[in-house]
Amino acid sequence: MSQLTLKDFTPDPQRLAVLAECIADYGIDEGNSEWTNNIISKKTVVYGSGVIAKQGEIVNHNVDPKELELCQKLADQVCQIMGDIDVGMGSESSTPFQPFYIVANIDDPIPEKIDIELIRSKFAGTIFPPAIITVEPLEEAGIWWSEVLDDADGSEEEEYLRPWREMMAWFQTQDAFKDTAFVRIGDYNVFYQGQYNEDEFPEDMGDQGCVFPRFAVGLTHHGSLAGIFGFSVQT
Repeated sequence: MSQLTLKDFTPDPQRLAVLAECIADYGIDEGNSEWTNNIISKKTVVYGSGVIAKQGEIVNHNVDPKELELCQKLADQVCQIMGDIDVGMGSESSTPFQPFYIVANIDDPIPEKIDIELIRSKFAGTIFPPAIITVEPLEEAGIWWSEVLDDADGSEEEEYLRPWREMMAWFQTQDAFKDTAFVRIGDYNVFYQGQYNEDEFPEDMGDQGCVFPRFAVGLTHHGSLAGIFGFSVQT
């Protein structure tokens, strides 16, 4: 690790823009509620290191510049593999993935794997509390892959799946990662078929959103996340 660390980051509009569609309430404003038709809190801020927080929270930065450079490089590389391929996965919108990273401080505890608890922690309380999170291996199995296959149906399947397979192969060959995963935040069927108990949450929480984060990430040996972020619009 570098001897000098970066301690001065400000909120970064470009980093926030990656999450913006998942933050927007699309005109449904219910006072001070953080979630009024959105999956990620309207109070979300994202710093230049990719660190996510809520407005007004004190955030301590102690980032190795080499780790920041590594995460930026990894995110850019895998995003180039996917290019302008739509996220799809049942989406009603045509949008590509974007580079995504959350760089850990040098003195942060280093997790062993990517799991639901890590995702909630890295998103710092900004995720709509009832939202279902799935964390699955980057392999041709699981819920996430079944959604990719559904979009391939009726097209030239092998051609459609090629960039997805290249993306998975890229993650699997990166020595910089100790773990990799595909993460889904929010599930249309759970939200819109009433499969969670609304009584367990505050009245001002608002309604569930319809722009669901979908992202592939690797966990570096220093505890950072790097990969690609997109979303699936389902109404």
